[in-house]
Amino acid sequence: MILEIDQIKAQCRIDPEFTHEDELLKLYADAAEKRVTSYLNRNIYEAEVPETDPDGLIVSSDIKLAMLALISHWYENRSSVSNYEQ
Repeated sequence: MILEIDQIKAQCRIDPEFTHEDELLKLYADAAEKRVTSYLNRNIYEAEVPETDPDGLIVSSDIKLAMLALISHWYENRSSVSNYEQ
């Protein structure tokens, strides 16, 4: 996981001692990482890009922030909502 659980909890305003949703937060983090990889069409790495991946990208702060924003959105909006009225 590129993001630390403490970073995610801070973004979502969750008390660090509250651990009941850690697995859910890890699932969101994994999904956010996959979404960013898909969007960029490049593999992302925390510290070093392997020589075998010439298109790899080291995660910058703006990518981390985008991932955190996505996770907090998913955390706050756990079900799909439609305001469509007929």
